[in-house]
Amino acid sequence: MKGIYETAISDGNGADDDLAPIFVGIGAQAEITVLVVDDDPDLLDLTASFLKRERDEFVVEAEPNAEDALDRLRTETIDVIVSDYDMPQMNGLEFLEAVREEHYEIPFILFTGKGSEEIASKAISNGVNDYLQKGTDSSQYSLLANRIANAFKQYEAREQLKLSQQKFSKLVTNSTDMLAIVNSQCRFGYISPVCEEILGYEQRELIGECAFDYMPVDDRKHAMEEFFDAIENPEKEPVIESRFKTADDDYVLLEVRGKNMFEDDLIDGFVANARDISALKQRERELEQQNERLKDMRKVIAHDIRNPLSVASNSMMLYEETDDDEHLERIKRAIERIDSLVDRVLMMAEHERTVDGTEQVPLKDVAERAWGMVGTETERAELHIVDSRELDADPSALQQAFENLFANAIEHTNGDLTVRVGTMEGGIYVEDTGQGIPEDTREKVFESGYTTNANNTGFGLNIVKQIFVGHGWTIDLTESEEGGTRFEITGITFRPTVYE
Repeated sequence: MKGIYETAISDGNGADDDLAPIFVGIGAQAEITVLVVDDDPDLLDLTASFLKRERDEFVVEAEPNAEDALDRLRTETIDVIVSDYDMPQMNGLEFLEAVREEHYEIPFILFTGKGSEEIASKAISNGVNDYLQKGTDSSQYSLLANRIANAFKQYEAREQLKLSQQKFSKLVTNSTDMLAIVNSQCRFGYISPVCEEILGYEQRELIGECAFDYMPVDDRKHAMEEFFDAIENPEKEPVIESRFKTADDDYVLLEVRGKNMFEDDLIDGFVANARDISALKQRERELEQQNERLKDMRKVIAHDIRNPLSVASNSMMLYEETDDDEHLERIKRAIERIDSLVDRVLMMAEHERTVDGTEQVPLKDVAERAWGMVGTETERAELHIVDSRELDADPSALQQAFENLFANAIEHTNGDLTVRVGTMEGGIYVEDTGQGIPEDTREKVFESGYTTNANNTGFGLNIVKQIFVGHGWTIDLTESEEGGTRFEITGITFRPTVYE
């Protein structure tokens, strides 16, 4: 059985060396600076000369004194050290210890003519990279060159691995995503520092805790099913969304991607990568709401512009027949109304508001303007203003609401129709003498898209409600004395009269 001395030491006389694998193509790499330290000037010069001859990439520096060699290490970049053992003042092992004490991990090869198992053992204990005994054959320098190249290559690989580990550690530490490793009971064994930023907990507070305990019951069941399924089926990589309780008793929504790595000896756990998607989901909801608003705006345009467009079209036809300028005035008012409606639609889409500023508005004026866009197109309907007061409202929005109420009454009445507008305690009313609306469907008529007429959009009364609610008012649907429809709008503050 070979001892450590026999295993670690080559006699330097044979070309065959199992401990010195040769890297093919190493001559193509960058320069390798080799510092040779030997108190024998002849051997020092000989070693330096042979190494230069062996490898073009070697830049060989020679130093007869270990103390001076240490000074050079502090000021110069050295890639590999080749040192003799038996030197005055500081021998090779002491030199090795000094190099390692100053945190130099430079490859160190002990190249000595005085070899023993004891020296080899101490050298290995102190972190020597290679140990080669001097011989008399010049082939020893070829072997030494191979050892140097090997040592440097291994050193580079270790440094690259260390750098990669540092980069990975830094990425994990500074990533906005949260990385965690949990055991088979989903208890945290590791969690990255960003948990404090996302969840408000310090790392130590979560270590050993069960992740499921921080999830609400509604989310926990699905998370557990996915987790334990992945435990039993390692090929599965689940992705779930779950709320997670924070240190201030709030919840954040996390997207968690998991991978079973229990078979990996280094990890030995279930790896979860989590990111906070609370803001993303909020943005998605906002976009969905915005899309709904855009759909609503298209319906508003299709529904409410139809009336003034009809006025303009019919008035143009009458003007062409009669040449009466009164029809041109009606066309002008219709176009202005279309322009006003377009502005309102754009405002609603941009600002999510149905009301854009209020002013004192006479009820009579707004109702008559609205009737001019709707009621003048039929001879069988008439508007009756019972009484009028001034109220604080958005005049364009209020007119739009009245237009829809009037149009709804006309469209759902076959015979003659009277529409009345007046005031009541704390509000106003709009009623008609039409057919009325059955009591069991009165709540539905304000829903978007609800209609009993296949030719209608079912959006008019929904617009009406949005406008009144936007003013802070309430609208209720009842029955008029004649059995028709009566809308009561309450919560209105009127401008005081001289008698109040």
